[in-house]
Amino acid sequence: MNEVIAQLRPSAASLRALVLLVVLLAVFFFALGRFSPTLALDNIRQAAPLGVVVLGQAIVLMMGRLDLSVGATASLANIVLSSVFAGNVDNMALALAATLGAGVLVGLVNGIMATKLRIPAFLATLATSLIIAGLIIYFTGGSPRGSVPPGFRAITESWLAGLVPYSAIIWLVLLAATLFLVHFTMLGRKMLLSGANPVAAHHTGIPADALVILSFVLCSLLASVGGILLSAITGMASIGVGNAYTLDSIAAAVIGGAVFAGGVFLPLGAVAGTLILFFVQSLLYLLSLPPAAKFIVQGGIIILALALANIRQGKSS
Repeated sequence: MNEVIAQLRPSAASLRALVLLVVLLAVFFFALGRFSPTLALDNIRQAAPLGVVVLGQAIVLMMGRLDLSVGATASLANIVLSSVFAGNVDNMALALAATLGAGVLVGLVNGIMATKLRIPAFLATLATSLIIAGLIIYFTGGSPRGSVPPGFRAITESWLAGLVPYSAIIWLVLLAATLFLVHFTMLGRKMLLSGANPVAAHHTGIPADALVILSFVLCSLLASVGGILLSAITGMASIGVGNAYTLDSIAAAVIGGAVFAGGVFLPLGAVAGTLILFFVQSLLYLLSLPPAAKFIVQGGIIILALALANIRQGKSS
């Protein structure tokens, strides 16, 4: 029991992200002039697609890698899902299978390139994102067709008992699943060890390459789920609809405490980082600031998060 409590206790990095989120929420509702739980939950509903993608990016970062193809993978999921659905809810099983299957394939390719071909992960996944973008344009002719039926869009548009968005519940379930996988299973602990010290993991008989491939498959699979949720919000196929998720997912994971050296997985921090980015965008919109302000503020938040982490690390060393 003590071990379970220790694993569930938020890390210092996650707590910093949560404090920053609380401050941001206070500023947001002060600017709004009133507190609205419904508005807060609606923002969470809209942030869920990015939040799911961030969980996948955090898993790859845990392994000391970086995935620059998550945005393209989410966009691919949008195209495949909408095309196979073709507006008919009877096609749901095939549409979901094709979309998730495409995500698994992308992850396998990324993992094999990063391990068997020894291509640096950020270059391999950058190449993958370009190939995906090219394939989307080739097969759609630049004008994608298809749509998501209203019956399926309920996963992002409807609320459970009128209280909690279904997309928020899906995000929470995936958060719990990734937390359990990494911190409460032998497989997850091997992944943490491998990410922290690949050489030591290899000497202890841990199949480091296989775990890296698994991390990329999980990342692309979660990116596809994020693309599915995003498609349920937009309701239609759109080229490049998820491209912004690449940089946003990295930023959110870093704000939440992820480190590029690997060996750290903070799902609660990833959630906080996602909501920080999303509420920053909402606040800027509320204040009628130009779109360029988003990038300036986002960059400032990343610098602040990294500076606080480095200061704390310097004091403890």
